[in-house]
Amino acid sequence: MKALLEAGIKPDGLVGCSSGAFNAVALAAKPDLETIDKLAHVWRSIRNRDLFDSRYLRTLAAMNLPATFEELVLPCAIIATNLTRARKEIFTTGSVPDAVAASAAIPGLFNPYRIGDEEFVDGAVAENVGLPEAIQLGATHIVAIDNSTSNPRRPPNHTLTGILAQSIQIMLGQRMLEEYQRYSGQAEICLMFPNVEFGTAGTDFSQVDRLIDEAYARTRGFLEAGGLDRKGRLEPGIHYMLPPRRQTVVSLAQ
Repeated sequence: MKALLEAGIKPDGLVGCSSGAFNAVALAAKPDLETIDKLAHVWRSIRNRDLFDSRYLRTLAAMNLPATFEELVLPCAIIATNLTRARKEIFTTGSVPDAVAASAAIPGLFNPYRIGDEEFVDGAVAENVGLPEAIQLGATHIVAIDNSTSNPRRPPNHTLTGILAQSIQIMLGQRMLEEYQRYSGQAEICLMFPNVEFGTAGTDFSQVDRLIDEAYARTRGFLEAGGLDRKGRLEPGIHYMLPPRRQTVVSLAQ
């Protein structure tokens, strides 16, 4: 996100899911580089011991984000999964901390987040990045950042939890590609995967510094290597960010 803002690419609206919900709301409140620095500070403050209680997610959001959607300067939609009603839930009004906690309650890492009589879990259970929600907000050009998938060449983890995690990541990756194909005719979509080949689970907060630095370097390298068209817009397509020591990016044009 930092590299995109530095390149002059600013959002007109945001959709957030899972950990992206926190980022989306922050940028919808103040879409500038100062916000990116504050987000980095927040993510670096999280420790693995902070996981499991979804109320921690609400506290984190309440301390760092506006209280309500009505305080945001840009349109913003947050995706969560309603566990009680077995359906996708979209938050666009009301409490920001509740919406963010509901969207980011990753099953297995956090207990479900309760709002009233209903329980919610991570929005990625129902949808990866919210392409249809962005289109409903009126988007004609979409920048989608997906951190939910891992490197397919990464050695498999043969523990029970490792196999489950890798299976879920494969499922999410396949669904994301299918969603891209489904909606690419309705808007120009630049789908970016900055997490390729990190070799680290995205939920391992001991690696946050490295993940942030690597994502920034790879996205900046992608932009400098032709990721922008003559009008300064991101090239539509599917873009996998690879390490600088190899080919910088693999793009599958639509």
